[in-house]
Amino acid sequence: MLAPQPLYQIIYHSLATGSEGISPEGLAELLRQARAYNQDHRLTGLLLYADRTKEFVQVLEGPRDEVEHIYQKIAPDPRHKHAFVLHQGLADYRMFPDWRMGFARAATQDLRATTGYFPLQAEPEYARPPGLTVHAPEKLRRFLADFAIPLAKDE
Repeated sequence: MLAPQPLYQIIYHSLATGSEGISPEGLAELLRQARAYNQDHRLTGLLLYADRTKEFVQVLEGPRDEVEHIYQKIAPDPRHKHAFVLHQGLADYRMFPDWRMGFARAATQDLRATTGYFPLQAEPEYARPPGLTVHAPEKLRRFLADFAIPLAKDE
């Protein structure tokens, strides 16, 4: 019998490809696939999407080999680009234990405030220069959970 693996998390940010981002139908199919896969592989998590800027933030959590395996499949997926890991590492608990893949739409400013992300491309209305600052891992996890739990659904 295999020993249980420690809990592992990856939190990443990416941009949807295409001039319009991901369609509602495409998003629904992505979530259907993710939830089915995650249920079969002991994974849980959260997907946030900001329509205006086509930004994703996703939390993946579960056994390390499963999390790393699915992220290696997700990173090159043509539905998004510029995947950047904000945090990865061992975790003491699941942030979203009851969600195969929770989902919420997020306003761009909420997404960026929650993750500590600043755009990688200059934007006229954005006061800060392009770049990235990331909250300390525990603060990032807590912000994401506090932001998402009242909004997200896993259905």
